[in-house]
Amino acid sequence: MSWDKKNQVYQQMRKFDIKKISLFSKLQNKTVGIGFLFAIMAAAFSALPNVIPKSLMEEQVAEASIVPNPMMLVFVIYIVNSLLFSPFRKSDRKSANIKKGRTTLILLILLGIAESAGTLSYTLGLQETSATNASILVNSETIFAILLGIMIFKEKLSKQEMLPFILIVIGSIIIPVGVDMNHNNWELSNFMIGDLFIIMSGFFYCLDTFIAKKLSDSIKTRHIVHIMSCTGAIMALTLMLLFQIPFDINLEQLSIISIVGYLGIGVTMMFFVIALRIIGAVRTVLIYATTTVFSIIYSFFILSENITILNIASAGCVLVGLFVLRNRISAD
Repeated sequence: MSWDKKNQVYQQMRKFDIKKISLFSKLQNKTVGIGFLFAIMAAAFSALPNVIPKSLMEEQVAEASIVPNPMMLVFVIYIVNSLLFSPFRKSDRKSANIKKGRTTLILLILLGIAESAGTLSYTLGLQETSATNASILVNSETIFAILLGIMIFKEKLSKQEMLPFILIVIGSIIIPVGVDMNHNNWELSNFMIGDLFIIMSGFFYCLDTFIAKKLSDSIKTRHIVHIMSCTGAIMALTLMLLFQIPFDINLEQLSIISIVGYLGIGVTMMFFVIALRIIGAVRTVLIYATTTVFSIIYSFFILSENITILNIASAGCVLVGLFVLRNRISAD
């Protein structure tokens, strides 16, 4: 083969490689874009249960209207998810290790108890406080996660992590609770009790995260949501029977809370896991932190709540703290 022919073949192969690299780069960029879209949708859907239940619990316009109990709403949310995410067929795989299977089942049940306790505490708090406040206060989950890490796992915060941690504490607890106490002349009110329930839900959601970390990656998200929802539904039903809470809910309320529960818990978890696998944990968690922003927007447009400068400052402190803290963790 002459030199000219060799050169032509080389140039053609080079062009083919360049096109191949360009195509791969475009596909990679599209995949990353899809991952970001799933993370944003997870945040947007996750904010729905933070706001919509309040509009149902305050529905007292019509004479014959029914105001459902918070526990009833939680029961509906979990019973709907348990039905919609139930496996349609049994898996053909046989567990090689029965002990491991039992451990996984126990962890899933504990996950369901922690998740449902968090949802119930949040819904009870939402009945008393504003949805804007609740969406900010629930970020106390991060504070509890760090404190448990320090107390149980003997982890330490570095000097660079102290400032974002303080910002999260100020934004998620000190500002909203301080403002509520100031409005009520520093006395304990129903609004304050609502805030405390929201903070309590942050603790349960924190336990939820710690338990979820112990679960194997091989477990399908559908199965996690199904068992978690079954446990939540049983827990809510038991409490309703124990405290003799009536099953009062009309068809419209049932439809709304079913859709909200399905999107806000089941679909959110599915989208979150998909985003996690496409763009990684740090990017997904940082985007998912915008749930607070979506909750405030929904509170303004759906509930017509006033958004004050202190609300914006509080949410800003939380988001900046989360962004800096999780960037530091990813860098380490």
